[in-house]
Order: sequence, then C-alpha cells, then structure tokens
Amino acid sequence: MNQTEPKFIGKRIQVLRTKEAIIVEIAQSIERWQEALLFAWILAWTYCGGVFLYYAFNTTSQSEQLFFIISSSLWLFFFVRILKVLLWRKIGKEIIVMGKSEMTIKNAFGQRGKKEIFQYSNIFKLGLIKRDPASFLAFLDDSFWIIGGERVGFSNSGQKIRLGKQLSIKDAELLIRVMESAIREYK
Repeated sequence: MNQTEPKFIGKRIQVLRTKEAIIVEIAQSIERWQEALLFAWILAWTYCGGVFLYYAFNTTSQSEQLFFIISSSLWLFFFVRILKVLLWRKIGKEIIVMGKSEMTIKNAFGQRGKKEIFQYSNIFKLGLIKRDPASFLAFLDDSFWIIGGERVGFSNSGQKIRLGKQLSIKDAELLIRVMESAIREYK
C-alpha cells in the first residue's frame, strides 16, 4: 500500500493519504489542567454518590430512603455522563475515512465506535455550522466538560450530519477544504 506520512492541519487534525483513501483523525485531547478539573469533578461526584447511597441504606424513614434512592439514580446518570466525557477527552477521536465509493464517520473511544456510512452522491451543502456567538447554549457547546460543539456539517438524504467537535473556525475551514477535495477526487 502506498501511503504518505501523516500531515497535521490545525491543532488536533491529522490527515493520512493512502492509495485507497484519505483518513482524517480529529483528536479530542484537552489541556492538562482541564483534564485535572474533570478528574476532580469525578472524585467529588463519586463522594456525593457515596453519601447518597449511605443514607439510602442507613435511614429509618421510608420517605427519606425513597428520596435518597431517587437521588442516587440521578447521581448515577450524571456520573456516567461525566465518566464518558473524561474517557472521550483521554482516548476519543473522530475518524473520517473518505474512500473510493463512500465516506465513513466514526466517533471512536480508542478503536471502538459505530461507523456511519455516506455515499458521495447524497452529500450536499458541506460547510461551517452557523452559531450565534452571544448565545449561552453556543458557549456551553464549546466547553471542555461536554461532548459536542460540532463545527462542520452537511446534508445527507434530508438529514443534517455534524462533525468536527469543538474545532476552531480556522481548523474547521481547513477540514472542509480537505473533505471537499477528497469528495471531488472520489466522486
């Protein structure tokens, strides 16, 4: 197989050109202090869950026990979400493979993840996703403690597909150029 060395565009985007495909990997790593904050959040949240579970099983009042069991359920939901974000930031990446007949997108934790397959003939309106910079939800979408904040999108058979989580505008534009050239080459 004939392949070139990986080329980095932007801060987190790696492009590898092989004989059969163009592979783009977008790393999801964050700065060390942000990672430390996420870890501290998990530790504090774990302590809170321990307190809820302790009181759920050691209280004498049935109504208090019900309250702590429901609180523990809500705690577990958010614990799983926080843990997923930490894992995403440590080992997560978006993998876009543009081959001869189709493009696949995978949000991978390490090597595991679900692939979505798109035919080039069904891809339209590839471009930046417009956002209101004054919107609180747009600000929240760009924060490191959640998975989200996609910058690039396209239409596929009536569906809006989004990718490029928390990329800067400049990096998103570079990604769009790579994707457009690959689509032209393989279409």
